[in-house]
Amino acid sequence: MNHGRRGRRAIDAGDDDVLTIRNPELGLIDLARYPIDRLDGQAGTDLIKRCHQSLENDALCALPGFIRAEAIETLRKEVEPLLNDVVWHDDQFGFAYDDWEDDDFPPGHPRRRRFRSLYKRVLNYAIPNNALLRRLYLSNILIEFVRRVFGAASMYPSQCPHLSLTLKVEDEGDTDAWHYDSNDGVVSLLLQQPDTGGEFEYAPYIRSEQDECYDQVAAMLDNPGALAKRPLMAPGTFVFFNGKLSLHRVRPVGRTAKPRVIGLLSYDRRPDYVSEQPYIKYLSTLPRKPLR
Repeated sequence: MNHGRRGRRAIDAGDDDVLTIRNPELGLIDLARYPIDRLDGQAGTDLIKRCHQSLENDALCALPGFIRAEAIETLRKEVEPLLNDVVWHDDQFGFAYDDWEDDDFPPGHPRRRRFRSLYKRVLNYAIPNNALLRRLYLSNILIEFVRRVFGAASMYPSQCPHLSLTLKVEDEGDTDAWHYDSNDGVVSLLLQQPDTGGEFEYAPYIRSEQDECYDQVAAMLDNPGALAKRPLMAPGTFVFFNGKLSLHRVRPVGRTAKPRVIGLLSYDRRPDYVSEQPYIKYLSTLPRKPLR
């Protein structure tokens, strides 16, 4: 009889068909190309090694085609209704640094330069609990992959009800201006590109923990076309990025019939992490209305 053999096959964690039945969110991923369900095997070990090398050398690891083409269309249709209720962010006087403008520096210094940020956001509580994007975000298999790529002893989904899983949306004329991130690593999934503009642009490891390297930053801000990197990314690209030491922005979106949409997946080494309340209070003051 074959019942025993069927039973053994059903608990084989290396079987993609069984895994996707049990975890339909894994059916979104090209597991043949990115075997995140088999990280202890040779292919999985090689994948982690490539990710480590990319982050070390370029501050960014982009995995094109991580989400299968047909699955990207499913995710786009899933998030499209959410764009009818987005938070509008318009910062007329933003700075690349977290602190306020410092008058001790001369005009034109990076600490004195202002950049406008204009974009929209779908916050965590607006994304349905049964959404495939949320199921992907909460997948233990994906979380373990993220943990190994960042080399952390532990990794958990953020517990913030506002910012654990969000969508950042840039429509025509929008831009996310030059800035550094406050954390060591960011995980994102590009869902849609605009027709023109909206490219991600960055300067890998332009500063260090010991040196702000203001001269290099000023030169890059003066001539980003020559000094900044603009990696080509298509929808379905899964990205690890170290933005704490790498100045970056999203270039202004040009004429477009569709916005740029990217999912931001927030994980932390602590199981109880939530975002700081002053920023959540600031978010509550921003207008909410349809994208268009």
